[in-house]
Amino acid sequence: MKIFFLIFKLIFLGSILGASIIIITLWNIQSKLPSSNISDYFPNEITKIYDTNYDLLYHVGNKDRFYLDYDQIPKDMINAIIAAEDKNFYTHKGFDLQGIFRSVYVNIDNIIFKKSNNYVGASTITQQLVKNILLSNEKTLTRKIKELILSIRIERDYSKKYILELYLNEIYFGRRSYGIATAASNYFNKSIYDLTLDEYAYLAALPKGPNNYDTKKNYKKAIERRDYVLNQMYENNFIDINQFKKSKNTSIRTTTYDIKKYSKSYNTDFILNQIQLLNKKTNSAYYVQSTINPRIQKLSEKALVDSLGLHEKKYRKWEGSYNKELKEINREYLNHWEEGRVLSKDNNIKYLINGSEKTLDLDINSYGPNKKSPISFLEIDDYFYVSKIENNYYLMQPPKINGSMVVLNPFNGNILAMVGGVNYTESKFNRATQAFRQPGSSVKPFIYALGLSNKKFIPNTVILDSQISLSQGPNLPIWIPKNYSNKSYGKISFRRALETSNNLVTLKIGLDLGLDEINKFFNNISLYKDNNKEIYSLLLGSVEQNLLTLSKSYSIFVNGGYQVEPKIIKKLVTDKGYSIDNSYFLDCEYCSFNDDSRSYRTPMIKNESERILDEQSSFQILNILEGAIKNGTGKSLKNINYPIAGKTGTTNESKDLWFFGLTPEMVVGVYVGYDNPKKIGYKETGSSVALPVFKNFITNYLKAENIDKSVKFNVPKQMIKKYTDQNNYKSFDNWRENTIEDYFTLDQIDIMSNIDNNLKGIN
Repeated sequence: MKIFFLIFKLIFLGSILGASIIIITLWNIQSKLPSSNISDYFPNEITKIYDTNYDLLYHVGNKDRFYLDYDQIPKDMINAIIAAEDKNFYTHKGFDLQGIFRSVYVNIDNIIFKKSNNYVGASTITQQLVKNILLSNEKTLTRKIKELILSIRIERDYSKKYILELYLNEIYFGRRSYGIATAASNYFNKSIYDLTLDEYAYLAALPKGPNNYDTKKNYKKAIERRDYVLNQMYENNFIDINQFKKSKNTSIRTTTYDIKKYSKSYNTDFILNQIQLLNKKTNSAYYVQSTINPRIQKLSEKALVDSLGLHEKKYRKWEGSYNKELKEINREYLNHWEEGRVLSKDNNIKYLINGSEKTLDLDINSYGPNKKSPISFLEIDDYFYVSKIENNYYLMQPPKINGSMVVLNPFNGNILAMVGGVNYTESKFNRATQAFRQPGSSVKPFIYALGLSNKKFIPNTVILDSQISLSQGPNLPIWIPKNYSNKSYGKISFRRALETSNNLVTLKIGLDLGLDEINKFFNNISLYKDNNKEIYSLLLGSVEQNLLTLSKSYSIFVNGGYQVEPKIIKKLVTDKGYSIDNSYFLDCEYCSFNDDSRSYRTPMIKNESERILDEQSSFQILNILEGAIKNGTGKSLKNINYPIAGKTGTTNESKDLWFFGLTPEMVVGVYVGYDNPKKIGYKETGSSVALPVFKNFITNYLKAENIDKSVKFNVPKQMIKKYTDQNNYKSFDNWRENTIEDYFTLDQIDIMSNIDNNLKGIN
């Protein structure tokens, strides 16, 4: 009897001790539990950057997600996930004892009798949600206890709909897809609303193990798991027998997951920097619609890399042969070039390109100063880059020279294309925004614009092009500037001086206006920021600036003199739906009215931008720059049947070369130079190196069928058209031989009628 009581006592004490340990353990666990408040939880979505057509350019982060409210999720998707993961979801209180016993039985039965490779889990949807958003993935008893307690609390405080909403937006489906909306896109390239029943079932099968049921890796297991979900949907009366049979007999057709389309670029880097400037919060995800036009961007990239490749043929020996496929060398060039491989070599060269055999045109593919034939430097089985330009194939090698290109909408500042260099993979340095170089002659139109707006000059003012000497200060030599040709041309008009980019006349105009006034004007139009350098070389572009700012400044000549700021973000929305930036440049009165209004007023649209140059002066400079294309430094473009104005820029020793092309719809800026500045080539200018980049671009741009070639530059109503003689610069009302169209204001007409257009010598 004593032994019995001793045993009973030990059992009793042991039970109390065990219970105490369990209670203490549970108390300790629950005291360290995270809050079960999930109402403030919102899954961080990935920052997604789209072009202007809403095609994805890039996404930032590892979790690709697009959040949907419960009412936005298709019913078939909800039924499929419940059938696959937790058929008692609507009846349990966070955990499912029946499901636990059933899973143990089914899994043992499957293992012993080899009925299926699909193992049934016991965790409820609520438990899975807790594990994903509140706990870690560690496989310990403590974590399971925490999961159970939190699940019970969440089920007590939140609706089934809300729990399911969070689950379907949080859970991982593979292919970097978090949430059902992104999974639909990444697996089937469809909206979640366009999926079929069998596709919903396949997606519901994935959370169990996305990698295990990837159709590319194990199609048989994917089919088995998909069919298991369909069977569960049928057994739980979510679908009928006909739907079940039809869906089960359908193959799984997932699309290829192309991660390449998400590659970073100069554009995406610039956009991410702009987001940081607009919103300092770093824990938000964003939806970004950029201003990038995909076609214009593609044309710009190819124009730059092709033109620089052709330019270097004059100076570089061939170094572009490789002994392996080019995608292993640098895949980025293959976005615009193609891969060739030498098949045979005799009196000509046969090469393979895209599965076709072609003969290389030896006449257009010589290389270097000595124009060596490809026969001398290509060998059998060599791989090389080739670019198709105007139906001809040109050998290409990665350029050593570099450059940038910007295409702007001059009316709102939208960046339609930005090319920061020839190859982002090789260099992340953005030469459109980060490279500050001397703009050379490309600043001249702004000096001439000030001369017109200050009413000191008119387009046919005659100025003496003659040598001048300028003192640079104590202990400094006298500066004797020269024209690029080292010649002086005597009497020349204001207009003709800008068309031909005359240095000496520009200096005389600048000295007459005054360096202080020019600095103020440059600051006012934001060509420079707080520039106070009163040095003569400022007039010829010695103060450094980047391509984007210069391109923006040229917009004033197209848009009537308005200040615009370059913008690459059209719309920026946070992952919670808050609009951060959605800029408008026009204010419209009387644009909003009720449908039942009995009277309407004509909408009045007002430009919200600041006017920094009068409309007449801006147009006169634009008209003169059209003349530069027809009769001046840009005349290699004059046969293009489209309105083009333009200005070249060349610095000392040809280290930095520029061209700015203006059309009725765009401003296109091009910069070419070495990253470590050095002479680009013998007597190379903006006309010979930078302008061909623009020519390549605009020629291909105009090939599109939807381009309206009838557009023209807007002529202000106050302008009066005259015809100016190119020899004596006198103006007439009607066309005469050897005259060109010129435009004047009424004030300028009065000046011409009151004074004879005498020689104006400026010292």
